[in-house]
Amino acid sequence: MNVLALRWLGIPARDYEPMVALLRDVLGLRVALEEPGTTELSLPDGDRVQVFAPEHPYFGLFGRPVALFEVDDVRAARDELVAAGIEIVGELERDSGWEWLHFRAPDGNLYDLASRLPSSARSA
Repeated sequence: MNVLALRWLGIPARDYEPMVALLRDVLGLRVALEEPGTTELSLPDGDRVQVFAPEHPYFGLFGRPVALFEVDDVRAARDELVAAGIEIVGELERDSGWEWLHFRAPDGNLYDLASRLPSSARSA
């Protein structure tokens, strides 16, 4: 497995609006995506922080902050995790630019691995 970077942090927040306001108004992150129950904010280098409200499905799945590591091939990385006896949580997911999976590490916490889709033109 080739880990390229720590790219994303997911934060389930009971106090959703104040958490978004902290990241946006105090820390100066730019809002990149707003959907019901979630806001994703961008750092200058393109890395992201996404906040989830209690009504969002990922709020209950995550339970606490989740780090996402970018890998060069998420499908190959999944095979390596399975071979190592690591629990995969759910199925591979994707959007227009990324494909990712959730896994539970030996510390009991959830983490994500993701790779860019070949057609993705997003910058690092």
